[in-house]
Amino acid sequence: MMKKSNTIYKALYTVALLFIFQMCFAQQEAKKVTFNGAARAQFFGDRYKLNAAEEDTITNAKLNSGNTLVDLGINIRPHSNMEIQGLVRIRNDYGGFWGAGVSFDVRQLYVKGVAGGIVRYQLGDINYKLTKYTLWNNNQEIISNTPAIFQQQTDVVNYDHFYSNDNSWRQQGASAEMGLVFSKYVKELNFYGVATRVKTSDFGQTNDRIFSGLSIQMLQSKYASIGWTATNTFDIEGTSRQNSTFHQPVVTMNANFKIPFSSFQNSIDIEAGKSGWFYKNLDAAPNLKGQFLDAELLSRHKATGIFGSVQLKYITSEFRSTGAQTKRTNYDAVPVAYQRITNNQDLRQITMLDLMRESSLYNMQLQTKLMAFSPQYDNITPYGDATPNRQATIIKLGYNKAGSPLNIESLIYTGSEVKGEGTKTFRTFRRSDTRAQLDLSEFRNDTTRVAEVSVSYRNDKTTRAGTEAIPSVDLNTQVWSIGADYEWSKNWHVLAGMQMISYNGFDFKNVRDQYGNIYNFTEMKTDGEEKMWALGIKHTFSTRSFLSIQYYNFELKQNTTDGQNYNFGQWMLLFQIKF
Repeated sequence: MMKKSNTIYKALYTVALLFIFQMCFAQQEAKKVTFNGAARAQFFGDRYKLNAAEEDTITNAKLNSGNTLVDLGINIRPHSNMEIQGLVRIRNDYGGFWGAGVSFDVRQLYVKGVAGGIVRYQLGDINYKLTKYTLWNNNQEIISNTPAIFQQQTDVVNYDHFYSNDNSWRQQGASAEMGLVFSKYVKELNFYGVATRVKTSDFGQTNDRIFSGLSIQMLQSKYASIGWTATNTFDIEGTSRQNSTFHQPVVTMNANFKIPFSSFQNSIDIEAGKSGWFYKNLDAAPNLKGQFLDAELLSRHKATGIFGSVQLKYITSEFRSTGAQTKRTNYDAVPVAYQRITNNQDLRQITMLDLMRESSLYNMQLQTKLMAFSPQYDNITPYGDATPNRQATIIKLGYNKAGSPLNIESLIYTGSEVKGEGTKTFRTFRRSDTRAQLDLSEFRNDTTRVAEVSVSYRNDKTTRAGTEAIPSVDLNTQVWSIGADYEWSKNWHVLAGMQMISYNGFDFKNVRDQYGNIYNFTEMKTDGEEKMWALGIKHTFSTRSFLSIQYYNFELKQNTTDGQNYNFGQWMLLFQIKF
């Protein structure tokens, strides 16, 4: 009881202290000290049913969970060139009474400002990105483009893990930026630098590991720019008793050219570079050297809003980039909700419902090795644009005009491996992806109220010819979704959505050692589908707060001998406010 009371006292003490700070500065220095943060209440009511001949008599049929939390932040501006931000999270999981379920931690702390009126700097927690091949936080599979009703839970996961819309990574370290302006020949010359800690020394066999990046971007004119970016993930020698040190450098060049022609806006984007991956003083480790080239030509007709692009990619199998290939999703983890099911208490596999709501499945730290992925969800670009061992042509066509109620974009991906895995024959990849969004508010009397419908469809196919000793590869994935958001009365929304994933076929999954070398393969046979639909009501109090109640129905069917077949019903209540 004493421990529980101490937790409550700590939480109340911090809240009181923050309010005292505000009271002290509110009168004379109101502009220097402000409060910010967010609050959220979330509740899940889950119902589980096994779809099998044998009834599940061990797993609980119902499960309730949720939490309430407050992020309290204080922003201090000692002067115009400095800002200090601190954010404390107080969270109480449902089922915890008198402080038993309360957690208390510092969520954010940084100092930033401008030194000498020239250099912008930030120390502490920083969000940073460079290029898609050096430092880039790729969106998670399947869930990133779901209908609005599913996106609410995804937004909660993204907020808790600092995943922002600009694809930056949240790290702890320092960044600095500065720019020079010229009167002729060159408009601007901008410098960007960042250094963060990836791993902390245990004073035994683990070194301090640092990620660093430097980028120089030259804007020659509004028609041309060119840049150079270098990153390195490396161990600091002497921070442990380990003699070997890890190094993973990447160096790239990028260029952008805008070429207006008649009523067309044309642009060319190019990025090319090389990478290394090696250990010093460790003969057993490999020395990987990779290269890549990515070039895209984009053309848009200004009057009609029709656009198209052609992109060429070539990435060798040895290309490695810690900052660009780290995945958000950790597929080696297991879900927390209904972790084990059936009378045998089998571990439940990750599904698209878990990707939408399970915070425990997500990663916040840069990884130096290629992480595991789910071929059923994405076997073509599991590591985003920087996926190694790919050569491809990507064609996009679309329509997006200001004031038009319709936006549509289609993509065709045709590619193959650069190097065969376990055989000299290459896998080939085909993807077609179409997304459309229709704004129906133009057809209503009140155009200020939302009325949107979204539709998407994606078809992936991986093939490889076989031999007498090696079976052929043939893996197919289809993903389609439809969603609607209708504001039937001011600030009252009705939302509905449906999404389905079907996968079937055969492929080999790579088995890698501690250095990332492929040393074995496991056969993967899959045949199943996941279906999810939802219906909900949402009330928006303002642009920064809302209350939503939704019902979800999820069904998993698998036709393999070890497949899982079950149904989830879920009620969700979500209140969220940002201030």
